[in-house]
Amino acid sequence: MIRLQTALLSAFFASILLVGLPAFVLAETTKHIDPALRKFAVQILTEHPAIRAAESEVESAKAHARVQEQPLYNPELEIGYEDVGDEEKTKKLGLSQTIDLWGKRSARYGVAEAELSAANARLAIARKTLLADLLKALSGYEAAKSTLAIASKRVSLNQEFVELAERRYEAGDLTQSDFLTAKLTFAEARAAESAAMADFSRREEQLLAITGGKLPPALLSESPPFEDTPSPETIVVETLPELQVSSAEVKAARSRVRVARKNRYPDPTLGFSIGEQETFEPLMPKNSQTVIGLRLSIPLPVRNTYNAEVDVASADAITLEQNWRNLRRQIAARLEASHKRYMTARTAWAKWEQQGAVLLEEQRTLLQRLFESGEINAVDYIVQLDQTFATESAGIELRDQLWVTWFDWLEASASLGEWMEN
Repeated sequence: MIRLQTALLSAFFASILLVGLPAFVLAETTKHIDPALRKFAVQILTEHPAIRAAESEVESAKAHARVQEQPLYNPELEIGYEDVGDEEKTKKLGLSQTIDLWGKRSARYGVAEAELSAANARLAIARKTLLADLLKALSGYEAAKSTLAIASKRVSLNQEFVELAERRYEAGDLTQSDFLTAKLTFAEARAAESAAMADFSRREEQLLAITGGKLPPALLSESPPFEDTPSPETIVVETLPELQVSSAEVKAARSRVRVARKNRYPDPTLGFSIGEQETFEPLMPKNSQTVIGLRLSIPLPVRNTYNAEVDVASADAITLEQNWRNLRRQIAARLEASHKRYMTARTAWAKWEQQGAVLLEEQRTLLQRLFESGEINAVDYIVQLDQTFATESAGIELRDQLWVTWFDWLEASASLGEWMEN
């Protein structure tokens, strides 16, 4: 009788991970994020130093773009006076202007414009990364808190069992071996509780480090998401912010090549002046005439042809282009892998939720009743009781894993913010 009951209980726990995925579970829709949690996340994104630093980078890039949009050269005012003794005096007023003949201003603005695009994409990355870190830390915090609660409950039940076993041992209804086994199990349960406390403290520290010492006002929903995610093949990889940063860097590098090439050609300076020349001769009236002058100057790129700068800029552009290709491969692989991890975790959670989540308390009550009635011995009771707690802990771990893989997928596909809003 005892062996039959033990076998049935063992089969029950084994079925948790072997049962197939029910169709109606896949049709379940995601519960919305609690509005209080959404508001809290927005506040963190607004106030977090990492986001503010990224926003400052964007403002700096905007200012730099305004700088590069300004004309390269200002006009020059020239005032001249020449006195040749008592015979001749010349006064002159002139204006000169260097002309951006080759479009250097436009090329430099192209660099700044690409750098602004990169800064905006880095801001998007910072936001989605911080949001993912926040939600994953929250999931880990909840998992550790639940695990600690289970460990404490296990200690409580083991303590009650030890007290019961001690009374039965003193009455001669329990062997010394079973009594010692109960005491050892109780000691192991307390050690597990201590480890759970330490893990909870670490998880809490990680969450508080992100939130600035504030705990979220709401938790994640009990039922993790079961959504029909789009296939990774349907996502345009080039639109993801990581590749947008790399694409902008490539564009900026190409613009620097244009700048370097245009710097090889000197810009001319045109000048215009007007003045008055006075001559003096003995016994003659003063003679005055208007003097008009034109000036053209062109630097000669003889000693420095600026070819080396072009070579450097071209090599940098090639490097960034190859980095873009490599990054695209990595991002495509990340999309595929994160999607597979989420689908695997979703299947495992569905199996657990369908078969293992509802009968644990009933099982513990049944075990206690069987032990008190003498139908199972102390060792069987302890083993099967510990199995219920191990199963419950596995469910918590599966739930945390599902949330984490879900957030990883949303972050990889750059749809985390949209999911939070909708």
